[in-house]
Amino acid sequence: MIPKESLLAWKVFQKTSQTLNISRTAIELDLDLKTASRILKELEKNLGFSLFDRSSRPFKMTQEAELILPCVHQLLKSEDKLSLKLQEVASKPIDVRLSLPVNMTRDDLFPVMAKYRELHPKFNVRFLNDCDHQHLLDGETDIVMLPYRPENANGDLVLFDAGFSFNMLLASPKYVARNGSPSCVEDLKNHVLILRDSRIYPTTRSLEHADLCVSLTSDFKLVYLGDAFSCRSAALLGHGIAVDLSVAYCSDDIKDGRLIPLLPGWHRPRWDMTIAIRKEDAENKPLYEFASWFANTQKKAYPKRWGPIFEKYGVTP
Repeated sequence: MIPKESLLAWKVFQKTSQTLNISRTAIELDLDLKTASRILKELEKNLGFSLFDRSSRPFKMTQEAELILPCVHQLLKSEDKLSLKLQEVASKPIDVRLSLPVNMTRDDLFPVMAKYRELHPKFNVRFLNDCDHQHLLDGETDIVMLPYRPENANGDLVLFDAGFSFNMLLASPKYVARNGSPSCVEDLKNHVLILRDSRIYPTTRSLEHADLCVSLTSDFKLVYLGDAFSCRSAALLGHGIAVDLSVAYCSDDIKDGRLIPLLPGWHRPRWDMTIAIRKEDAENKPLYEFASWFANTQKKAYPKRWGPIFEKYGVTP
């Protein structure tokens, strides 16, 4: 580094202007004498003039040194302020907004987040519900979990794979008792299918079973509701067969028999779970690292969380 661009060189000069003794300067700055003397001489050489008259004891400042000393005091005072500000910033809590699908299970979320907080005590997460990627781009959240892979032609987003999930066809015992259980996918045309329709959830346009795919054409009786709560309520009240209800949202209903899986193996196209942040935030190391960690955590959790119930009812990737 060029001596005059080195803060240490100016600190040696400033301290020597006070001590007028290079040995004393070395002691107070915790430098060895040779290093302190060399730094001062290299600074003088770089400046093109002497800072001290060494022929006298103690040293005597030159006229040039006296002229620049006030500026050096100001420089090092600013450096002290910067150091304090950096310490303040480093100790300041980091607040991040994370939006999750409203029907995502929270059962293991808080223990997982508590472990992350132990490792990163200054990292705070505030949870939001049901933002989509446009909400993210509009600044309404900092990180978003999506049940789809958004288009990213302009590269405005950084996307992390968070695994995938499935739904099952679900109806209440009341509905089945009144309307019967469909024996095949074609038989669904004789039933009311309840689907979701909102910004964050891609509209279901087909049903799948392994390599089979059936389009939900106008031959099917389709009823669109806006949110998971409405779909679940309609299914529990026996108004139709729910297509878009997540297992996370109604696992207790399935276990307790309030909702019955129908046509084992048939399901809407899988949800491609995605964590997204804005491209401009990719340089924000704490935020980027958390988004990547959270995506990996969810990707590992999905098979363990829902694998057994999917297997039980014949839903396979």
